[in-house]
Amino acid sequence: MKNIIRIATRNSPLALKQANIVKDLLTPSADCKIISMSSSGDTVSQKAFKEHGGKGLFLKELEESLLKGNCDIAVHSLKDVPAVIDKKFKIITISKREVSSDVLVSDDYESIEEMPKDSIIGTSSPRRAAILRNISQDFKIIDIRGNIHTRLTKMNNKNLDGIILAAAGLRRMGLENKIRKYLSLDKFVPSAGQGILCIELLRNEKKIEKILEKLCVKNVQDCADIERQFVRAIDGDCMSPIGVHARINKNKIIIDAYVSTLDGKRHIRVKHEDDVNNKQNVGEELADIFLKQGAKKLLGKSV
Repeated sequence: MKNIIRIATRNSPLALKQANIVKDLLTPSADCKIISMSSSGDTVSQKAFKEHGGKGLFLKELEESLLKGNCDIAVHSLKDVPAVIDKKFKIITISKREVSSDVLVSDDYESIEEMPKDSIIGTSSPRRAAILRNISQDFKIIDIRGNIHTRLTKMNNKNLDGIILAAAGLRRMGLENKIRKYLSLDKFVPSAGQGILCIELLRNEKKIEKILEKLCVKNVQDCADIERQFVRAIDGDCMSPIGVHARINKNKIIIDAYVSTLDGKRHIRVKHEDDVNNKQNVGEELADIFLKQGAKKLLGKSV
């Protein structure tokens, strides 16, 4: 008899799509039921979103459901999961990484370089906003939130010249035709975990954990751990203008990392290579390089 696994997810179209991806992966090993719910992150105002935990609000109701025993696992985009979580929970990455880059969506322009200095660009991400301001302080950055379709609609309704989104979400929703330009990882360093799906579960759920581990791709988990270690070591959070992207190529770990002031006027950008045998420590070691160059000051944190 198969195990029964109840999968909790937010009720946005992308979240439901991702939950169904996980359900399909688990189907050979378990009978799965999807339980969708709204989250605080989907309903609060932008001001409250920033004041009360940022992207961590997307987890709140799902974690409560796990603790109450109303579900067995919760599905998240890893980039929405804070680098520090409650010790009651465990995070396991699942399957391969989607394309991790940011993309430009625009009806009028093929690239950011082609856009006029006074272009109006939408993003809800402090990291993306800071990088855009690195490129041009004349860009007008408009804060837009909501699911993918809402943001695409806002681009037209607010007469924006373009918006910046994660490639992974558009690709998972079958909206690749909306992508005008994949933005280079060198310039637009992604958020930690961007493009990675993960499962959150209670730390004592050993039976389900064994099932999930069969779907975990080791290199993806290793890169996720490195990226999240970097953010923790630098004392960043989901609302910090921080980007970090790790990849493993044979025996090498290659990491692009970025930290900026919110206004984009000052930033640190480093490409770092290390031996794959140092994967347990490389995130902290790279963070130390940033800290020595004044990263905490850029983030407005006490040294």
